[in-house]
Amino acid sequence: MGKASKKVKRQLQKKAGEQQVKLCQGKEAELEAAFDREDYVKVLDILAELITAKDIKPDLMYKGAYSYFMLGDYDRAAQWVTNTLNYAPDDIDTRILLARLCFIQNRHDDGLAIYDFLVEHYRHSMSQEQTGQIIDSSEYYVRREAEKLRQQFPHLADFLSIAPPDAEEAAAGIVSTPVKPAAAATDGGSALSALQRLKAKLQAMQNKEEPAADAGQTQDTAADEVPAMDNGTKIAEIESRECSLREKVQLLNKFAAGFFVSDDYSSAAEFLTAALKMDAHDNQTLKNMALTQAALGNSDKAQAFAANLQEADFLLLQLLKDWKNG
Repeated sequence: MGKASKKVKRQLQKKAGEQQVKLCQGKEAELEAAFDREDYVKVLDILAELITAKDIKPDLMYKGAYSYFMLGDYDRAAQWVTNTLNYAPDDIDTRILLARLCFIQNRHDDGLAIYDFLVEHYRHSMSQEQTGQIIDSSEYYVRREAEKLRQQFPHLADFLSIAPPDAEEAAAGIVSTPVKPAAAATDGGSALSALQRLKAKLQAMQNKEEPAADAGQTQDTAADEVPAMDNGTKIAEIESRECSLREKVQLLNKFAAGFFVSDDYSSAAEFLTAALKMDAHDNQTLKNMALTQAALGNSDKAQAFAANLQEADFLLLQLLKDWKNG
């Protein structure tokens, strides 16, 4: 009787195990479907059930981290990124998400260092989608900090096709004169052109409708003719990105800052207006808009934006006062 009892118990355990596996497989399929339709709250609900059932897989954990990120809970997203990398330290998607978290937290050099590491070690194993994510989130730095990318993140600079300034003279042994501000602006423009060519080539690789024989020539020609985006187009492109609302707001502020330091206050105001449409109570955007309106000579508007801050900023108020009094 003892042997028979143990055999029955093993059979029951096996059957229960098989049922649990089927249940988890069904839940995994539900999670995948919820993730595809961007129902991130549902993703996290299902993930909690799977974790309770001890169904712990790196790809599911990554989707949990990404869901928290898209919902704006960056602390939990960071925790889940760490958990995922503990199980799968070489996971490219998770490392890209970690870089984006660094950008959100204003740890820009850390984020760029992660990208530099990825393109150095995983460049030839990355998917087109992963490549596109790195290109898109590096665009601001190519526009504003091309020289820094070349010096501190050479693998990323090479990946983004950012050539050294005066490369031909350097190869010929000619000593270049110090770069003046105008030259630096041109250098940033050439870096941006290189990035646009890279993006055009990536897009061409994804579009397989054209004959392969003509692809190379078409890509280069189209890339050379890519015009700089106007503000409205760029804002629309940022708004359509697959990233969190907070990340979009911060990116719009970054572009606004670039225009502000270039004394293009009207363009800065356009990007800040778009950011405020996404989050009308974001303190950083309100501060930036107040200063921008002051620079445009609209002191009343500047004071109105400053008044909407959740807490009074005396330094900002003093700056606005000094600006108004000339």
